[in-house]
Parts: sequence; C-alpha cells; structure tokens
Amino acid sequence: MSRTARLLGLDNATPEGIKLSIKLAALIPAFTISFQLSTTFYMIFIAEQLGNGDFLVGLGMVGFLLVIQTIVQTILDYPTGTLGDTIGHKYVIASALFCYAGAFWVTSLTDPQSPYWMFALIYVLLGTGYSQESGAWGSWFDNNYRVAMPDDKERKQYGVFQGRLGMLSQLVTTAVIIPGSLLALILQRQWVFQLQAVLSIILALVVLKIITDLPGARPEKDKRPSLGDYGRNMKEGLLFLKSSRFITLLVLGEVLLFCVGPVWGGLLLWPFYFSYLFTDIGVSGFRTLLFGPLAVMSERSGVWAKKFEPAKWIPRFRLLGFLGASFSAILATIIFLFPPPSDPGLVYKLFIPGSTLPLFEFPASTLVPVILTALLFIGSSLFGAMAGILTQRVVIDVVPNKIRNGFYSLRATLVIMASLPLFPFFGWLTPTFGFAASFICFFVITTAGAILIGMAFKQHIPKAKDLEIVVAEDEEVEKIEAT
Repeated sequence: MSRTARLLGLDNATPEGIKLSIKLAALIPAFTISFQLSTTFYMIFIAEQLGNGDFLVGLGMVGFLLVIQTIVQTILDYPTGTLGDTIGHKYVIASALFCYAGAFWVTSLTDPQSPYWMFALIYVLLGTGYSQESGAWGSWFDNNYRVAMPDDKERKQYGVFQGRLGMLSQLVTTAVIIPGSLLALILQRQWVFQLQAVLSIILALVVLKIITDLPGARPEKDKRPSLGDYGRNMKEGLLFLKSSRFITLLVLGEVLLFCVGPVWGGLLLWPFYFSYLFTDIGVSGFRTLLFGPLAVMSERSGVWAKKFEPAKWIPRFRLLGFLGASFSAILATIIFLFPPPSDPGLVYKLFIPGSTLPLFEFPASTLVPVILTALLFIGSSLFGAMAGILTQRVVIDVVPNKIRNGFYSLRATLVIMASLPLFPFFGWLTPTFGFAASFICFFVITTAGAILIGMAFKQHIPKAKDLEIVVAEDEEVEKIEAT
C-alpha cells in the first residue's frame, strides 16, 4: 500500500480509487480556502451595512435576504442537480463557483448607502451557486468510487476516507480563519471579498480541467444529452422518493433533522458568537481553537464508524449529534445559566510577537460559557460525523448513479423548503425571547427527525442495480459494466 493511500485511509485501493480520492482531497480544501476567508464576518458585515453600523438592527433584514436566497435555492436545487446528472457534474460545480465569485464581488462594492437591490442580488447569486453545488461534489465522487472500488463491499474504506477528508477540510478552515480576519483588520473586509471572487474564478477553471468520469460511472451515450434525457432524469429522481419505505422515512427524517441547520448557519451562528465574543478577532480566535479538536474528531469518526452497525447506531448518533436533540437542550441550558452580557468588560488579549496586532481576544466575563459551548461542539460533532458517514455508507449503494446528483440535491431541496418558514420565525423569536428559546424549538424539531430515521432503518434497505460486476473466468481483473 502506498503512503498516499495510507494517508487517505484506503487500505486496499485500486490505482483509480487513489487518483479519484486525491482529486477530491485537493479540490475540497481549495474550495474551503476560497470560501472560508470571510465566514467569520461575512453575515455581520451585511447586517451592519443594512443596520447602518448596528448588526442587531440589520439582523431582521438579513433574515429576509436569507428567505430570498432560500427561495432561489429551493427552486433551482433539484433542476440543477438533475442537470449535473445529465451533462456532467463539473459544469454545474464550475457554474456555482462563478456565481460565488459574483456574489463576493458585489458584496465588496456595498456600503450603508447601497440600494437594497444590491444586497438582494448577492443573495440571489449565493442561492443560485448553492443550488448548483448542492450534491455535485458528492455525486461525482460516489459515482466514480462505486466503479473504482468494487471490493470495498461494506464501504468501510469509503467511510475512513470521508473522515480524513473532513479532517483536512477542518484543518484548512482553521488555517484561513485568522489570516482572513487579519487581512480584514489590516486592509478592509471589502478587499477580502474581492480576493475570494478571484480565487473562486481560478478554482472554477481548475474544476473544468481536472474533473473527469471513469468509464461506467455515468450512462454511456452516443450523442449529446437531450432535453428528453433531462426530463426522464427529473421524473425518475422524484419517483425514487417513494421507491421504498426506507427511502421515504429516511428523507422525511433528515428533512426534520437538518431543516434547523440553515437557520443556525445563516441566521443565528454569528450573532450567537458575537454576543459572547464581541469582535472579529475574538470570534476567529475561538473558531481557530475549536477547529483543531473538530478536525481530530472528523478524522476519528471515519475510523471509529467502522466498529458500528449502521441500522442500529445511526438513529442514536443523530440524537447525540451536532444540532440534534441533546445538543439543543444542553446549549439552551448553557445560555439560560450564562446569558450573554451587554458589555465585554475585561478582555484578555494575545498579540502577535513583535507587533500590536491581536491574535486572540476573549472577554473574561464569558470564558465559562464559551468553554462549555466549545466542549459541546466537539462532542456533538463526533456523533454527528459518525452518523453522517454511516448513513452515506448505506446510501452510496442504494441510489442509482443515473439520478444520484438529482437525488442528493432533492434531499437538500426538501430541507431548504422545510427551513424556509423557520427563517422569519426564528428571526422574530430570537430577538424577542433570546437564543435559549430558539434552541428549545430546535430540540423539538430534531427529536421528531431522529425518530423517523430510526423507523427508516427498521425497514428493508434496497440496493441499486445499475452497476453489475462481472468476473471473467479466464481473467484475474474484474470488469465493471453499466447496465
């Protein structure tokens, strides 16, 4: 086994499997760099522009913009996913990156006097980009993995690789958080957005160059895909939702479980961070310290998941995972016991040696809730990651390659549709009753989702029949054909 295969967690990989994994292991961190540079302050920047300097004032208007983004993504998610199945995943991924580049560039041009249509355009571009990217990376990799790695019967190597990939993504995210904040501090936030736009365009061109499909990963056609092919894929993807009780219950459960995720990431996360840490440097420092352990948990999740039987443990891990029932209940308790202060008071600072630039900032008054929250994030991320890996180890062989991107996007579409009414609800609930009330609602919703997922794994789990492995009697090499 080569050193590269060992690093990727592939114990018995084919050359095709190693090449495929190397491509994804290079592309995902590159995407992370281009996208994560501004995540610490992006939403806060938009809210401050809309609120004339006060992000809490602008939070409600950001909530409305997120509704616009969500509507756009909901409308386009499944159609663009099916488009990826029809014309090839690299084209929709590259198109998504061009949309992100446009969104970052327009963001860099805004100020408190900018017309509202500019902010709406940003979120339309983001929604369009998210809809195209949704499911595309995973669909491309899963389709080709099934062809390249037929001997990974229980998909345990697949799970370990996914854990290693998650660790790599976390490490890269950690590495760019503080540089992004420092660039924003030294120069301007707008300059960081422009840099991200350029990086997104470069990555789009790279994707068009290096993403390819192995023979048999996608249905072979003698002519270019037609509108009829696209329509048939759309229909098959929709019908697949009710192809078995397992799929129906699993998707419904995931919709309830994950619908709070967009609300958390798009509306509550950054105000929650800033309510306890107050500054860009404080938030970036906290995230940097947090992502180290999170990277370790991500890597270990792929290895430890090998020890658990999916049908039995996925529902349990979903209850314990990030944004799951136990997470929401514990976080609500922390907020109730240690409410966010109105003033940071004494602030501990650690400076970059030989300079006056702060590397970390932490208010003394919030150290206890920040530490408890960090421990909760780390523990719940492990269970959530193992649940995700175990689920994908099952789903990779349940969904036919022909409709994979469409199905993955359809799952995301349904989650977004369920989250759509939650944005204005939590946009009103959180400023009115506080973060604790919001997380109590999270608890109720995610508990129902975990119950449905448990019911799904009590059903018969079907297998996709689109790949047939034929062993030639006179040959030592297995031949894989698309049927």
